[in-house]
This record gives sequence, structure tokens and C-alpha cells, in this order.
Amino acid sequence: MLRKGTKTPRILTAALLAGLLGTAGCAGGSTNTGAPNASGLPDVVAQSGTIRIGMSPDLPPMEFRDEATGQVVGVDVEIANAMAQQLGVKAEFVEQPFDQLLNSVATGRVDIVMSGLSDTTERQKTVDFVDYFLSRAQFYSLQDRAAEFTSPESLCGKKLAVSKKTDYYLMVQKYDAETCGGKGRPAIELLPTDSGSAARLQLEQRRADVAVQSGENLAFFEKKDPAKFETVLEPLPGKPFGVVVKKGDQQMATAVQKALTAVVDNGSYQAILDKWGLGYGATRPVVNGVKP
Repeated sequence: MLRKGTKTPRILTAALLAGLLGTAGCAGGSTNTGAPNASGLPDVVAQSGTIRIGMSPDLPPMEFRDEATGQVVGVDVEIANAMAQQLGVKAEFVEQPFDQLLNSVATGRVDIVMSGLSDTTERQKTVDFVDYFLSRAQFYSLQDRAAEFTSPESLCGKKLAVSKKTDYYLMVQKYDAETCGGKGRPAIELLPTDSGSAARLQLEQRRADVAVQSGENLAFFEKKDPAKFETVLEPLPGKPFGVVVKKGDQQMATAVQKALTAVVDNGSYQAILDKWGLGYGATRPVVNGVKP
């Protein structure tokens, strides 16, 4: 999915990540070329002792800044560190606006990206993915209105808030074509926003009847404020989040896939997902798993 961001890219400091990430190593070169080595990583990355990971920490619980400590924490942070350990390097998280992440890996500013980013066939035209988690989109409303949504058709004619920068926007358009407007019923009235938080605000201000958001993100906010929102209806079809690799960099993709597979096999992966309440999204790592 895509989310807004305006901050200037910066490397997360060792002090900020102390205790969670360990001491960050020095950055490697700007390209992923070189002969294979024991880790399977390109030599320029392996010899630096660090793998630079692009991340936009604004999608809890996948990655976010803890309010109490200021540290960047979350599912992707923990899986990335476990993966880096398998590769024999340290993870250096490079914080960037989400909409710059794909270009960042394509131009070599980072080695990979791991930031709640969905694998799609359109994105596969410019980057490759190693899928590692099955995300799902969820309809939700204010608790005092949740009982209104008892069937897919109950969305017809309703105002629905959704971030226009996410894959969910297109998914809802397809949902409307298959269930409401495309079937002669009142069409869903889309209220496009620039973020998931803006969609939630539309609900809170009662400008929207229902909204769509990442199920993982929504579950996090439901725990923080259990009396405000409630999920309704069945989730939309799931899409995998993927580690983003430079297009055609088979060496890096293979190394990442093997390392993630080892994390799955040793039990760390499932333990991390269960810790954050996301065990339903477990999957085996595959390269470009989404097909046309």
C-alpha cells in the first residue's frame, strides 16, 4: 500500500534504535553488484557488514515510532533484524517517506525496502518482491453504526472513506462494480483521502458511513481505543507484503528469500507474528508471488 510522507530521508540513529536494533554498521556501496559469498549477498553488502533497509515507520503495527521510547518498533523491524542475523550482517534502517521507497531501492540508495508494501503486478514492472506476509483489507465503521452493515449490499449507496494512495482504493472500486453500482444498485460513494488516518477522521466526523483500511493497522487502533471503531463484513481479498529488491537483482532476491525461509523454519517468524496478533498472515517466502 502507499501512504503519504513528507519528511526528508534520514538514517535512524543508533541511539534511537538502541536495545532493539543493536549498533548499526557503516553503510555499504550504492550498488548491489559483486560475486556471491557465503551469505549469498552481493560482496559490496556482505563486506560492509550492513544491509540498508528503506522504511517509513507510519503503519503500526508493521513499523511505527513508539510514543513512550521514541524507538522504531514493529513486525517488520523484528523480522528484518532476524533476517539480517541469518545473513550475517546488521540491519540499518533508512527512514524515508513511503512514496519514495520504490525509487530509493531502484536507484541504490538502499539495498532493500521492508515497509508494509504490497506486491502487485504493476509494481513488478520496476522492482522485484520477496513476499513474506499476507495482509488483508477490512471494512470498518463507528461502533454505534456497525449493526447497519450486515451484508455486502448494505454498502450500496453509502459514503466510504479510503486512502487513494493505497491498493484498497482500486479494490473498493472493483467491489462496487461487482456488488453495487455495477449491478444496478446505488453506487458506493467514494471519499478519497491521502492516508488511513484521514479516512478514520472522516468516520469520526461522520462525513463517511464506513471506511477501508489495512486489517493489521486497524487492529492496532482497535486495541488502543476499543470503544470507537468496529470491523464489519468480510475482509477484502488479501495481498502479500513483500521485501522490495532492485529489479533483476536475482542474487539479492535469492539471499533475502533464503534468509526469510530460515527465519520461518526456526520458529522466529511465527513467534513475531503471534506477538503482534498477526499470526493469520503467515506465509512461506516467495519471489514475485502475485501473478497477472
